[in-house]
Amino acid sequence: MEKKRPKLPETLTEGEIKEEELFQNMVLRPIIKMQHSLLILRVKSYFKSKRVIFNLMDNKKRTEAIVQAFQSDNSLKKEIQGMITGQLSLVEFQQYLKSERSLNKRIFQMVRNRMIDSLFELG
Repeated sequence: MEKKRPKLPETLTEGEIKEEELFQNMVLRPIIKMQHSLLILRVKSYFKSKRVIFNLMDNKKRTEAIVQAFQSDNSLKKEIQGMITGQLSLVEFQQYLKSERSLNKRIFQMVRNRMIDSLFELG
């Protein structure tokens, strides 16, 4: 079953934009949006495996737990990185490799922020 990437507003690609930011907006954001449900499920599973009772926390504690997980757990970060980069085409992956380090930071930041914005779904 092939997932179709969502289209994002063209305002994300207007004006003078660096190549990395354009790649982020044209490729990474649609993939992250497409993978949203899977990312939610993975993060829920992560907290369950760590025996974190996420649904009993207030929003501030939930946010702190998400930030902490994305800062300190390299295996979680690598898994999320794989979930996103696994959706790239060959040409996109070649482009990704040119700026892999900075694009990974962008991926982690976007997914972390998306999880923070989705606290209700995670609880």
